[in-house]
Amino acid sequence: MERENDIIQDSYYLINLFHKDNKVITQLHVQKLMFLFEAYYMNVTNENKLYDCGYKAWNFGPVAPRLYKRYKNYGKDDIRLSKEEEEAGNQISEQKKQIMKELYKTFKDFSAMELVSFTHAEGSPWKEVWDSNPYGDISKESMKEWFSQYVKK
Repeated sequence: MERENDIIQDSYYLINLFHKDNKVITQLHVQKLMFLFEAYYMNVTNENKLYDCGYKAWNFGPVAPRLYKRYKNYGKDDIRLSKEEEEAGNQISEQKKQIMKELYKTFKDFSAMELVSFTHAEGSPWKEVWDSNPYGDISKESMKEWFSQYVKK
């Protein structure tokens, strides 16, 4: 049963997508892709947020502290899930699965550092916060607005 808009549970589905293709996914990948997923989701659904947890502007881009706590022990290694976690990931809504698959198709071949570069782009929400308030909060509004340029209307 899906827990309502749980970033950890949704990240399990993302990790499952990588593993189905025999691809490695690190905690850095998860951080950047879940940030992009929320930005994409907000644009597709016209919502103003998906998760209650926020993102901080850290050195290597946007970080959701909840995700960091969950995956930091993996470092640069491939994340491994238990059978229960894999199954929990498959319990998310069909709408989220579809949007996640679209995002995955776009970014699956990006290295973690390419994702960092993408989120560090001039005008990105991370860059705006980092330049004025390193380690500060990134607003959901700025995420949605910035990512809208990448979404076909």
